[in-house]
Amino acid sequence: MVKFMNKQELEIEETEENFVYETEIIKDRKISTRAWEPSINELYHRFLDGDLILQPEFQRYYVWDDKKASRLVESALLKVPLPIIYLSEEDDGKLVVIDGQQRLISLFRFFAPLSIGNQQISQLRLTGLTVITELKRKTFSELPKDLQRHYKNYPLKVIVIEKESHPDVKFEIFERLNTGAVKLNDQELRNCIYRGRYNDLLKRLSQNKDFLFLLGFRETDKR
Repeated sequence: MVKFMNKQELEIEETEENFVYETEIIKDRKISTRAWEPSINELYHRFLDGDLILQPEFQRYYVWDDKKASRLVESALLKVPLPIIYLSEEDDGKLVVIDGQQRLISLFRFFAPLSIGNQQISQLRLTGLTVITELKRKTFSELPKDLQRHYKNYPLKVIVIEKESHPDVKFEIFERLNTGAVKLNDQELRNCIYRGRYNDLLKRLSQNKDFLFLLGFRETDKR
């Protein structure tokens, strides 16, 4: 005998099926996280030691200008809480930046010039400050000792995706944090989602001098 279900029964069955499907997805995408509050100085020295990767393949280049970077440094000096930074722990124990690369580079370049991949980033001299304007044009070494100490010890709020998590979780989190945001342009977002050999080829071709000449560019567009 064929049993015909009414609309309510169909909706209940569909909901149950979707619940099972979503449960399987969650189970397959294991996420293990921990909260952490390292100081700026601690993360900076992890970077210098090669244990903090600021610019993995799926990340864009550093694009903040000096004014925006200076305002972030000013916020840290004023003890203003900064947004959460997301890091992923690799099998070898190194940490990879998922979200917060622009902020971390801005904070680190206040200490000294940085070399990240093929980018040479100059040391930051504070500019465009709105509160502690007496610090304009100063670098870290030119600050009073008490401000230096405060800046180095300023705690950053960090969420670490632990290495026990599913390997694709960091990419999914990167996409969720940046989809619909103004932070990344379309190509920078695709660089994460469609990673692989073809994307690596596109990166190499974008550095090709003949290709740049044909498009009328003098240098590679960093975005």
